[in-house]
Amino acid sequence: MSIKKKIIAIAVIVGLVSMVSCGSEPGTSSVSESSSIAETTAEVTVPETEEETTVEATKPETEEVTEPEETTSAELDTEEDDEEEEREVLSNAELLSLINNLFGMTSDGNFENDLQTAKDWDIVDTDAQIDPDAEITAEFLVSASMRATGIVTGSDSIDDIVSCAVEKNIIDSTDLSTIDLSKAVDVVEKAKSVWANQDFGTEVHVELADGVIDLTSILSTSDFETDGDTIRMPSVFAEDIQEGTVFILPDDSSPISDGKAYVADGITDNGDGTITIKGSPADFTQVYGSIS
Repeated sequence: MSIKKKIIAIAVIVGLVSMVSCGSEPGTSSVSESSSIAETTAEVTVPETEEETTVEATKPETEEVTEPEETTSAELDTEEDDEEEEREVLSNAELLSLINNLFGMTSDGNFENDLQTAKDWDIVDTDAQIDPDAEITAEFLVSASMRATGIVTGSDSIDDIVSCAVEKNIIDSTDLSTIDLSKAVDVVEKAKSVWANQDFGTEVHVELADGVIDLTSILSTSDFETDGDTIRMPSVFAEDIQEGTVFILPDDSSPISDGKAYVADGITDNGDGTITIKGSPADFTQVYGSIS
C-alpha cells in the first residue's frame, strides 16, 4: 500500500474514532479505546512485507540474460574451430603415411620407413629431401597422390601431372593456389579411387618371356579348332612351334593378352596342311618375362 493510501486510511480511522468519541461520555476510556482501535487497525491493514513483496514482484527477471557469458562462449568455440581447421593441414610425414596406407603399401608410422617406401614406389624422387614436420604444399600433395596411381611418374613434369589430375577429376583446376590444403585427404582418396578403377590394360607394360610365340595378332578364333587341350590349326601358322614351346592363341574370354597360353606337349602333322597340338595350360611365369 502506498504512503498516500496509508494516510487516507489513518484519517478515516481517526474520523471514526472522533465520531465514537463525540457520541460517548467524557473520560479516559474513549481515548484509550481510540488508541487501541487505531493500533489494531494499523496492524491489520498495513502488511509489514507489502513493500518488499511489491519490490520483488517488479524486480526484472532478465538481469542475468544481459551477462555476456553466452557470447563469450560462442566466440571461444569459433576460435577453437579455426585452430582445429588449421591443425587439419597435414604434415609431409602424415601425407606419406596416408598415401602408403590407402594405396596398399602400409605404414608403420615411422617417417624414414614411409619415405623409403615412397621412393621405392616412385611416389617421390629417390634423392628427395623432405622435412617430415613441415606442412604439405599443394604441389607435393598433387604430385605424390598422382604418382601413387602409377598413371604418371617422376619423369613427368609437374605441369603434366597437374593437368592429368584435372583430367581425372582429382582436382578442379590447374591453379594449385585454389586447393584447400585442409581437405588433402579428399584429394588422396580421389586419387586412390582412380587408381583402383583404372584399366590397367592400357597402363601396364608387359614383356613376354624369351621363346614365347604370340599368335593373337595373326590368328582369329575361326582359324583353329580346340577340343579341350587339343588344338588343330593350319601348319603355316605353327612352323616355329616345337615340343616345349609356349604359345598364345586368341581367346576373348581370357585376360592374358586377350588370349590363352599353352605349352606344346606333342605335335602331330595331319598331312592335310594342318597340325594337331597336344597342349597344357602355361604357367604365368612361363608367359611373362617382366611387367612394369
